[in-house]
Amino acid sequence: MEDNNRYYQSRHFLRLLHRYEKAVSEGHMPYLEADELTDIAEYYMTGKQDEKANQAIQAAIDMHPDAPDPQIFLARQKMFYGQLDEARAIIDGITEQEDCEVVYVRAEILIKEGRADEASDFLDEQAEMMQDSLDTFLYDCAAIFMDYDQWELAEQWTARLRETFPTHPSLPIMEAEIKMGLDDYEAAMPMLQDILDEEPYNSEAWNLLAETYVALEKYPEAQEAADYSLAINPQDSNALLMKANAYMRDEQMLSAIQHYTQYLEKQPDDLSVQLSLSVCYNSTERFDEALALLAKAEQYARKLSDRQTDLSQIYLMRAYALSRQKKFHEALKAMEKARGIGGEQQSWQFDIAEAEIYLWNGQTKQAEDFFASALAESPEQGETLFNIALAYSNAGYFDCAIDLLDDVWTIYGTQEGKFVVPYLADCYLNKNDMANFLKYLQLAPSCNREATQRLFRDRYPGVAPEEYYAYAYRDVFGHFPTSDTTDK
Repeated sequence: MEDNNRYYQSRHFLRLLHRYEKAVSEGHMPYLEADELTDIAEYYMTGKQDEKANQAIQAAIDMHPDAPDPQIFLARQKMFYGQLDEARAIIDGITEQEDCEVVYVRAEILIKEGRADEASDFLDEQAEMMQDSLDTFLYDCAAIFMDYDQWELAEQWTARLRETFPTHPSLPIMEAEIKMGLDDYEAAMPMLQDILDEEPYNSEAWNLLAETYVALEKYPEAQEAADYSLAINPQDSNALLMKANAYMRDEQMLSAIQHYTQYLEKQPDDLSVQLSLSVCYNSTERFDEALALLAKAEQYARKLSDRQTDLSQIYLMRAYALSRQKKFHEALKAMEKARGIGGEQQSWQFDIAEAEIYLWNGQTKQAEDFFASALAESPEQGETLFNIALAYSNAGYFDCAIDLLDDVWTIYGTQEGKFVVPYLADCYLNKNDMANFLKYLQLAPSCNREATQRLFRDRYPGVAPEEYYAYAYRDVFGHFPTSDTTDK
């Protein structure tokens, strides 16, 4: 939560950290209290600097073997790596069983075991012992469920906090974030704007607003919100991340790469961002950089029992990069690893990915077989057919892509299916069929403005999508179309 970030930026903690790091750099460990060393370890852990975190917490245990704080940290660390039995054993060995942090770890273990409702019931049973600090307890319980994406339970605990302490200062931003977690971004946006009207220097609210804009596909607004946050705190890594996400979702990959790289300089072990940056590298055909980063991501993902789906994604992206480098057999080996982890439920998605490998290797018959298998197994025929059309287009098989896009349009119907129009324009452009390119480009902004802009903005920089046709017409015929010009 943001409270921890504020503490880590406080003058008190920064002085403490400076004293600690200066002593370590000089080759000795300073004497600090158990809670101080634990705070330092948690700071490093938050920044995904595991080796430094382990050094600090070991010092705390050596200096204060009976203190609960280091043991609680160790339990959380075991829990983070999926070693739940070991985490529970550490907690069982702590004398102060009524310590709120011990209670919280027990609840978190239950959540990690897939027993979130039991965790909520357990916390409810402990509330009677927490009457002296009930506001903090209710806040912490809501925050725990937010941290684990248990949004319905978080909403229940936040409602309880509002009922008991209606003026709690954290309520507005928690309630907004819960709306985001429940995918109700339209409701979250005005709530965040209200917060910023009252607190214009609230960087957490600016970051959440940027995230909301990204979810609503309002990418320029997301970038602007992130810029406000960075103006408040230029070192805010979350703001950098939000801005990078906005660029990537808007398919401005070079800008996304720049901001993800800056973010990873601050948070080098963030697996999710490593994967996002790898996507950008693949999209910009920087395959060597993608493969190097994916190798690092694989090492980290293997340590985490709850990141197996990420391993599958890593192998999929590796397969794509290798196929583009014409390393066909290595790509298929990576694909096999992805299938081994992903399981049967994802088999149709793997079929599309494997078909792409064969397409890039010029083996269209094998690709067709995998595409057919994907269509047979997919729960959504239209969306799957559209993805297959894009695969053909990306690999340079534009006639096949056009035929499939026409089929998608038919499946969805005249109005709903017209989202394919800019993609048809792109295929005809790549075929150098300028008559059909102009025909579909003229229609594209009214059919799917966002896709039109993504596909053609680099060709017509600084031009509104509605004007692309005029500039394309000029490129073909040497002059802009007149008002009475008919399609040629």
